[in-house]
Formats: sequence, structure tokens, C-alpha cells
Amino acid sequence: MSDMKTLSKIFLLIMIMSLEIHSPALYAAEILPQFPDENIHIKADSMDHGQSEGLFSAKGNVVVTWKGLNLVSDRATYDSNTHLLLASGNVIISKGSDVLKGESLALNLDSGRAEMDKATVSVPDSNLSFTGEKIIRLSESEFQVSSTELTTCDLPDPSWKFGADSLKINILGYATGRNIVFYVKNVPVMYLPWIAFPVVREKKSGLLFPKVGYSNSRGAQLDIPVYWVLSPSQDLLLDIDLLSKRGVGTGLDYRYIRNRGSEGHLGGYQIYDGLKDRWRWQIGQSHKEIFSPSANLRMDINLNSDRSFLGDFGEKSGDYNRQSSDTTVNALKYWQHYAISSYVHYSEDLYAADNRATVQTLPAVELAGVRQSILKTPLYFDIDANIANLDRESPPSGQRLHLFPRVTYQRSLNGYLQASVYAGVHARGYETDKRAAGSGVKGSDGDLTPEIGMRFSTSLSRGFDVESATLKKVKHEIIPEISYGYIPERSQQNLPFYDYTDRLLWQNSLGFSVTNLINGKFAVGETAEYREISRIKLMLGYNFEGQRRDLLTLVEAQKPWSDLILESDTWLNKNVRLTFDTRYNLYESRLSTAAAGLEVDDRRGNTLGAAYQMAHGVVEYLEGHLATKIFKPFSLSYTTRYSFDLGDFLESVYSAEYRHKCWSVNAAIHQRPGNFSYTMNFNLAGLGGN
Repeated sequence: MSDMKTLSKIFLLIMIMSLEIHSPALYAAEILPQFPDENIHIKADSMDHGQSEGLFSAKGNVVVTWKGLNLVSDRATYDSNTHLLLASGNVIISKGSDVLKGESLALNLDSGRAEMDKATVSVPDSNLSFTGEKIIRLSESEFQVSSTELTTCDLPDPSWKFGADSLKINILGYATGRNIVFYVKNVPVMYLPWIAFPVVREKKSGLLFPKVGYSNSRGAQLDIPVYWVLSPSQDLLLDIDLLSKRGVGTGLDYRYIRNRGSEGHLGGYQIYDGLKDRWRWQIGQSHKEIFSPSANLRMDINLNSDRSFLGDFGEKSGDYNRQSSDTTVNALKYWQHYAISSYVHYSEDLYAADNRATVQTLPAVELAGVRQSILKTPLYFDIDANIANLDRESPPSGQRLHLFPRVTYQRSLNGYLQASVYAGVHARGYETDKRAAGSGVKGSDGDLTPEIGMRFSTSLSRGFDVESATLKKVKHEIIPEISYGYIPERSQQNLPFYDYTDRLLWQNSLGFSVTNLINGKFAVGETAEYREISRIKLMLGYNFEGQRRDLLTLVEAQKPWSDLILESDTWLNKNVRLTFDTRYNLYESRLSTAAAGLEVDDRRGNTLGAAYQMAHGVVEYLEGHLATKIFKPFSLSYTTRYSFDLGDFLESVYSAEYRHKCWSVNAAIHQRPGNFSYTMNFNLAGLGGN
């Protein structure tokens, strides 16, 4: 059974029985007898005591206060010889908001043994209650409860409850019981011969509630999770996944925390797929190791048994539509002006016919030197360097060295115009191990390609006072900028091609941009909050000669003007954000690309989002999501993606949760081309999840 942290509050009440108090002689007082060493105070309508017998009796509205504990009953007696406290008649013990009620209580203050008959315990903070015919304290931390019922619903008519012949409770660990019956209302629906669940605030191992579902590709599904606490900094979630059409899968998710913020998790899933008649698996690991404030290691591992695994079982990890499966291990060390990193990158291109042409970096070392002044002059130096072993099954493969040192002259003219001019050289060297016949690639080769550029910008701003309940001031800033870049024309066909670093484009072009910024000062109570209202950037390029590379749209020759690019990000108010990015082809008078998005979040569980993506002749789709808690006690959500290219929905997910005060039901439907599935799981408040 799952982690029941709130039960610790219940058994804190029972722990009052474990206070070891050694009573001295009884001090008599007509209205308020006191036991100074024990800090006990007793009040009642009438009281009797005998000095020789050492017996004190109280009747009528008895109130006992004792080390932060209040006990109320109709009658109470205390024997100073046996150190036995007896209370009967509407016994109520309270501490804070937690209440323990029963017909009678017997507590030996020396031995700590106690018994309470027909007891009911309530913890309002968690709405958790349980009853028992008798509660017996066996030792300092162990208790026995007989004929008990447990629920987080309101008494006396709970929606659900667990009934047990007996529970043995260790307040430092678990409660265990035999012959457990789960009731919906008063109807028994499930029998368990034995059960164990944690009763302390700390995380404890246990069986979580199962999830059921159905998929037309995997059949009926029963997912049984088991949670295991290995230590305060480590835990493990195991899954037994029963699939009627595919077999029995097992999954794990191991999480850990180390020193200095180091942390990570290791996950995996394995199944003998009856449909494919072979073992299939997935391994994923994410790790961050912090050696010092300036040195760390990061790992992100994603490996699959085959290229179609994610399509068949990826819903388990939410990665069924991933385009590639990538593994990266990166080590970084940095100083004030320099940083060096070494990494390994392995990729499985899931959209390609096979993985023969995919470049693997095994390994690479990079050096980055940030811009720094040369002898306190307006000249600044920076450098990027990379050496990599690039491997793949199909040629070419080999080693590459790329250096790009750069010198920049930077100056501010009267504080209004910012100017910078830079010059650098791309130095590339190759050692090719595997070459394609007739490619012209040599075993060893290299190239030196210069690059120069300049940039001029200024800033025009003005502030305005605004008469509004929340918005007090607005700052409007306009930043125009002109840039120029030049790379000479050079033939690079003798160099192997791994990525765009190996093909520097001939460039002789101007760039123009204007950025429009609007920031606001908002009143938040007695304080002020500054945040961005709108950012709009307009960009255009002109090519005197050479080439342009556009990853989204192809730019034809003999057309010097680039697409007109517009980027915008606007907050209509604190809860509504609107984004819009587009490229407009000046020659064909059409949009080359467009990306528009709307996000609405009222911070009360109601969200709305919509996004449109289009690249002319390549892709066009619409996606959206909606989540609401308006129809309480229901929480509803819907997510979808529609492809205009295919004329069909790529994915639709419907989910609903009904939340009662003491239980909830979650249901979800997933629709994808060629696959339909649904899942459902039932949670009991206070008894589900970790």
C-alpha cells in the first residue's frame, strides 16, 4: 500500500501513552490538585482523595492537562501507589487539532502500558480517521489495534474504508494487518489476506495503486507499481506491466541525490514482446555531478533495443514521437575567461531509413575564450576551438580540428552609438579515415577562411506615467541595428562533409533590424514589479553576392533580399501571452514560415493554449490544449495536434479527474493514427502516491 505520511499524526496522539512519568507523593488541592514534577493539572466538579491510600478521584466535567495534552472525561482516578490513571465516560484526548475519543482509558505512567476501549481517532488536517474496539500500547513504539476501520472520508458514513481484524503498528515504521477487507460504502469489494503500509511522515516503501487500461496495439493493461525507499537520498519505483497482447513488462525508475547538488535518475523498461517474439528494452539515465562551483559532469543517456521501440511502447515514458534517440556525456571546467569541455554524442536518427549516415561524435574537446581586452586597449580577443573524432558507418569519417580566433574593436560614440568591428579566421584541418570513391576528399587536408564583420546600433527610449490601478509607468525603447558580414568565396569540395562547419558559405551581406521594447512598472500591493510587456523585432538582409543558408526555407539565387522576419512576444496581461514569428518572401508575396502561439493561465488551474506552425511546402499543423477546474469536483483537459498536410489528427488526449474529499478517479484516452488506448486509476486520499 502507498505511503501514508499523515498517519504519523494519528499515532503521535497514541505516543502520549509512552511518556515515562514517575509520580511523587500526591499534593492535594480542593479545586486544582497538582503534581509539580509531572506538570499534571486536574479540575472537576467534585474531587476526593485519601492521603493514606494515595488515591485521587474526580467526577463531573473532569479536565486533565498534561504536557500540552488535554484529557476530558466524566470520571477519572489516579493511584499514586500503582501510578495508574483511569478515565471513563466520553473520554476525549486532544492535542492541537487532532482528537482521540473512547469510552475508557487505562494508563500506567511507570510501565507505559495503556489500553483504550472503543476508540476513534480524527486528524482534521488530513481528514483521516480510524476506529478500534481496543488500542493497546505494547512498547514504546508498538501498538495493537483490534477490530479496526480506517478511512479518510467523513464519519459516520464514509464512502470507503478498510476493515481489519487487527493492526500491529510501529510508529517508527509500518502498520501491518491480516484479513483486510476494502469497503465501498458498506459493501465489501476486495479482500486482502495481509497488508503493510507506512505510518510515519518520512517516505516509506509500499505498494502503490495499480493502473488499468486498454490499447488496440498492446491489449488490456494492468500496471502495478511498487515504491521502495533505499535511503533518505535514494528511492526506487518498480513497475510490473501486464499487457494481454504483448506480454509482461518490467520497468524501474531509480532516483538519487548526492553532495553539492549532484543528482540523477536511472530508468528502464524491458519486455519479451510476444507479438515480435523477442526481447525489447529502453534505458534512460540523467545525471549531474557537481565537482566544484566551476566543474561538473552531465550525462543524458537514451538507448533503445530497436528503432521502432518508442513507437510501440514510448507512451510509457512519453517519448513515442521522438525524432531521434540521443546520448550525451559532457564534462565542463571553466575559469574567469576560458572554459573547456569534452563530450561524447551518440544519436539514433529514427526518421531515417537506417542509421548509417548519422554522424557520431566520439569524442570532442572544445575550448571557448570569452572576449577580453588586449593590453587595456579598445581591442578585444576571443576564440572558439574544437577537435572531434567524427564516426559513421558510411563514408566519410575521421578527425576534424576547427579554430576560430577573432579580434574585435569596440567603441561607444558619445554614449549614443555602439560600434564594433571584428576580424577572424576559420582554420580547419582534417584527417579522413574512411573516404567515398570519387569524392575528391583527401586523407589529410585543411583550409584557412577569413571572416570579417561590423555592427552599429543605438538606443532611443522614453518613459511615460500611466494613470492605472496597476500599471504605473511605461518605458518605450527602440533599438535600430545595422550589421555587415563577409566571407570570401572558396571551393571546399575537397573537405569531408559532417555538418555546416565544413561548408562556410560565401557571404557579402548587410543585415538590418529594429527592436521595439515596452516595459512596465506595476503596483503589487505596497511594492513595485517591473516586467516586459512587449518585444517586437523586425529583420531584413541584403546579399551583395554570395550565398545564404536558411534552415526553414530555401533562398533562390539572384534574389538579394532575404525574407522579412518578424519576431514578437507580447503579454496582453499577466495571464495572457501572445507570440508570433514569421518570415515573408518579398519576391513571391507570401509567408515562408509562420509560428503563432497563445497561452492563457489564470493561476487557478484553468489554462488554454494554441499554436500554429507552418513552413511553406514542408509542414503545417495546429496544436492546442485546454485544462479547467471550473466544473468542480471535475478537472478536465484536452490536448490535440492536427496536420493540415495529412488532413488528420496526429494525436488527441482526453483526460478527466473526479476528485471527492476522500477519493479520486483519473481517466485518460489517447488517440494516435493506428493506435487507440485508455487508462484509469483510482486514488484514495491520504493513501496514494509518494
